Amino acid sequence: MIHFFIGTKAQLIKMAPLMRELSRRRVPFRYVDSGQHAEITRKLRYALGLPEPCISLRDSEADITSMAGAARWYLKHLASTWFARRRLREQIFPGGGVCLIHGDTLSTLLGLQLSRAAGLSTVHVEAGLRSFKWFNPFPEELIRIWCMHRADLLFAPSQEAAQNLTTMNVRGKVVPVCGNTVVDSLRMVLNEEEPRDDLPKMPYVLATCHRLETITHRKRFADAIRAINEVSSKIDVEFVIHRPTKNYLRRFGLADQLNANVTCRDMLDYPQFIGLLRHACGVITDGGSIQEECGYLQMPCLVLRETTERSDGLGTTALLWDRSSNVVEQFTAQLRKGHRPATVSSDQPSPTAEIADKLLAYASSQIQRAGN
Repeated sequence: MIHFFIGTKAQLIKMAPLMRELSRRRVPFRYVDSGQHAEITRKLRYALGLPEPCISLRDSEADITSMAGAARWYLKHLASTWFARRRLREQIFPGGGVCLIHGDTLSTLLGLQLSRAAGLSTVHVEAGLRSFKWFNPFPEELIRIWCMHRADLLFAPSQEAAQNLTTMNVRGKVVPVCGNTVVDSLRMVLNEEEPRDDLPKMPYVLATCHRLETITHRKRFADAIRAINEVSSKIDVEFVIHRPTKNYLRRFGLADQLNANVTCRDMLDYPQFIGLLRHACGVITDGGSIQEECGYLQMPCLVLRETTERSDGLGTTALLWDRSSNVVEQFTAQLRKGHRPATVSSDQPSPTAEIADKLLAYASSQIQRAGN
């Protein structure tokens, strides 16, 4: 049996094409929801036409939005690796097989630990990304290193990522693929996009800022708001605000510091967000997945971070901010001209199809080995 262990918005977006591909091939699979982003992923499943989870690890329908809450949730379920292994095997991962984890979140780490405790082989999708700074981003870099050293099969979204894994001398099998599955998520949404009449007046820049390492640090968050304001002095900004972002804007007194040219929007579902993104002149974000999407859409992107594990767009369309006003000026100078919607190049191959082929071959080999 193939099990998807998914807990965050980004993981669901990037695994959705693979889930839909397996459904298209009539390959059965189970979907385990860690509950980390319970509210967001519930809405996202509906927007992407995905099935409900076979089992959810949290009864609450609210997202985990604090580091303390995340730590309590993680430690609670980690205890099951010692005290509830029968439940792991019979309820969470019945039938054994392989478990797919994704990326670098606490859900990634928990999925690895639970699936290994249940005796499953673990497959790490989007493996090999590195910032090479142990505590930046934290805890993502540490989670990546731990999971990559313990996974049995690792899908690397680039040759650079594959080389990182080889250099790390990981014990699992490294499989380079032709890109990140987010490109197929983009295609999926753009192909199904319906005409919209609610787009803001053009031109505009789209902004997001939601990483806990940014918004929970007063000075770092204030600097990010200052960068958004600098851009808004040249062009209108549509600022999509997650609930934790809104809370910290109020807590630090930063909401009143946003310029009049910055329009705040509540969080959108993925198809709505991509519809807003593809019509923008550029994007300001601290999100790695959005940096990847901008890379595939050839969209100018100001990355509100000091370092990034993703190379997407760097040196061409993406600029690493590093709290520099000069970088903000460079970003505004390279904003897209005109209003032609961005799209994915037709030359870009499908990493999802490649992963599905190799995943099914691996799962089949595991079944044969278990039978011998």
